[in-house]
Amino acid sequence: MSPSRGGRLSDADRRALAVVMDRLVPPVDELPGAGEMGLASEVEQRARRHRPLRSALITVMDALSMDMAAHAAGGFRALSEEQQVDSLRQVEAAVPEQFAYFMQLVYTIYYMQPEVHERIGWPGGAVQPDGFDVEPFDESILETARQREPFWRRV
Repeated sequence: MSPSRGGRLSDADRRALAVVMDRLVPPVDELPGAGEMGLASEVEQRARRHRPLRSALITVMDALSMDMAAHAAGGFRALSEEQQVDSLRQVEAAVPEQFAYFMQLVYTIYYMQPEVHERIGWPGGAVQPDGFDVEPFDESILETARQREPFWRRV
């Protein structure tokens, strides 16, 4: 397990990523963990569109691939759950900023899922028109700006 030079994950990386995601967001009752939900490809796609997230994903997966315990066991997926958690803690300690971005990426994708919204009782949907009450706009707040001389040139 080690991402390619181009920053793309191999199939083995993707399988490992799903396990990593399950350690970060484990199953709760009937709701599967983030990896078991099949969100690894969505995490990878989102990371491709935003350089800091892509860097974080690749850095974390690279760091996990260097874990000697994982090498000895046959890869991250072959480790026990406790060993996987220990490995993730070591990566977090080694590259905290990248790990934080990685966690943000995983959590964002996870909490976008309708089944998660249902589980936590979040109504979701658009904020307006059924959301917050918005006070009518008070145009008097523009009075000072209207009294100023224009600072632009008419064209």
